[in-house]
Amino acid sequence: MNIFIVQTVVIILLAIVIFYLIIYNNSLKLEKRIAKYSISSIKDDSISFFDLLANEYKKMVAKLTKVLKKSVFLKKYSLKFNKYITYENDKDVCAMDYVSNKFYICIAFILIITFARIIEGTFPSILDIMVSALLGFFLIDIYFKFYDYIKKKQIEQDLLNAIIIMNNAFRSGRSTMQAIEIVSKELKGPIAQEFKKMHLEISYGLSLDVVFERFSKRVESEEVSYITSSLSILNKTGGNIIKVFSSIEKMLFSKRKLRQEMKSLTSSANMISKILLIMPFIFVGIITILNPSYFMPLFNTNLGNILLFLIVLIYGLYAYIVNKIMKVRFN
Repeated sequence: MNIFIVQTVVIILLAIVIFYLIIYNNSLKLEKRIAKYSISSIKDDSISFFDLLANEYKKMVAKLTKVLKKSVFLKKYSLKFNKYITYENDKDVCAMDYVSNKFYICIAFILIITFARIIEGTFPSILDIMVSALLGFFLIDIYFKFYDYIKKKQIEQDLLNAIIIMNNAFRSGRSTMQAIEIVSKELKGPIAQEFKKMHLEISYGLSLDVVFERFSKRVESEEVSYITSSLSILNKTGGNIIKVFSSIEKMLFSKRKLRQEMKSLTSSANMISKILLIMPFIFVGIITILNPSYFMPLFNTNLGNILLFLIVLIYGLYAYIVNKIMKVRFN
């Protein structure tokens, strides 16, 4: 049991260190660009340990990226990470860098399980290596899935306010570029970042419907897709942009009201589904307290490892199905 706790702690610590290096590396680039163009910047040759560590990791990522770019399959696979590259760091980061990070995390997890097994006095099994490799490789995907979910919810929550601000700007005679700029300044969070990106794209000469279409692909929201369709029709057939945005505003308001009503009606069913998802953990916790060694064969034997992997897989499938059943879609 102590070995299992050590393994868990080491894995968590290493994951934190790797993600810190990735985030610290990006913030370091931004600080260097700010210092470069700052009038009051003072030359400082001192380099901290984390600066050195981040720079070395950056070099490792760059070398691996250069190798991985030769693969046509990985090039296509890396395209899905393009939406996470912002215009602040697009000169220093490419989509393939995210794939390189995935490989390094994968290697790190394999080294962790190897180290943990050596402490136990054994060597890692094939299952250990496979599970560690899969967990390490898909860790960034899990992070970005969670990030996309949170970002999408925040954008959908603030989208109505953004449309109201744009509609008011159009009514007062402002241009499209000015309306988008007002939204980026008035609002905060992911919606403001997206409208800043849209403002930049319009300054490059893209039309409003194309900008919203690119926004829709990044966010993957039905509400944004509806706005994109409306603006596309407006661009092809012509019409009054104020009337179009007024109809979009009414639609978003009605949809928000309907969502709130449905949420109140399904609140009890959602609570039951959450209780059902938590119950297995409560059951395992009670048995562990009563008999601490009851589940140890799952961690100490190869057959137990396979069964544990299948249990986690089945539970994940069960949670996914329950989530899909309880999810209410608004078309």
